[in-house]
Amino acid sequence: MPAAASRIGPDHHDRDQKFQESIEPAMQQLIAAANAAGWGTGEILDEMGEVLFNLRLAYAEDPDAEEDPS
Repeated sequence: MPAAASRIGPDHHDRDQKFQESIEPAMQQLIAAANAAGWGTGEILDEMGEVLFNLRLAYAEDPDAEEDPS
C-alpha cells in the first residue's frame, strides 16, 4: 500500500502529521503480516526502527542512491 499523494505544500504546519497518517495503514499491514509469520510485535517495532535508522544513515551518505546507475 503506497503512501497517499501529498496535497499540501512543504511548509504546511500539518505536513508531517498528514504523511504519518498516510503511511500508518501500510505499516500496520506489515506488522500484521509479521505477526502472522510468528514475530512478536515488540521485536517487529524494534527491528523496523533499526531498518529506518540504517536507511537514514544510507540516505545521509548518498541522498540520491536510487538515481545512481546499477
